[in-house]
Amino acid sequence: MSRHSSSVNRGSDGTVRVRSTSKVLYNGCCHCGRFEFEFMHPSLEDGFEVIKCNCSICIQRGYLMVYITNVDKDFRLMRGTYDELSNYRFNKGVVSHYFCPDCGTGMFGEASSDSGGRMLGVNVRCVPSLDLDRLRYKKVDGRSM
Repeated sequence: MSRHSSSVNRGSDGTVRVRSTSKVLYNGCCHCGRFEFEFMHPSLEDGFEVIKCNCSICIQRGYLMVYITNVDKDFRLMRGTYDELSNYRFNKGVVSHYFCPDCGTGMFGEASSDSGGRMLGVNVRCVPSLDLDRLRYKKVDGRSM
């Protein structure tokens, strides 16, 4: 499941940043442990920007999101099933926000694209091994979208 390549980006301060696109396996769970999941993603502690959105649900749920576009390959529920999760949709109803019905932890949200593909946003607060203070964040103005 691992790819080896890199991308070069120039930061707003003019510095050059090289980011590996090799994927790392992450394990996440809800607070009570009823649901566990794993996902493959470029290293989150290697300069990848985690989305910090100011839309109403991200603010109220405390979401810090990374996105997976190849859901069938790079995401898997390890304990529990989609049918056992609670699901919340609002506004146009295009995103399913999945959370544990026991402890209420919001773990991920899933949307379908117009082309029929799936995209999953994973809340990195559900990944106990991550040091959130070491991550880089990208602020997104979801409130105005």
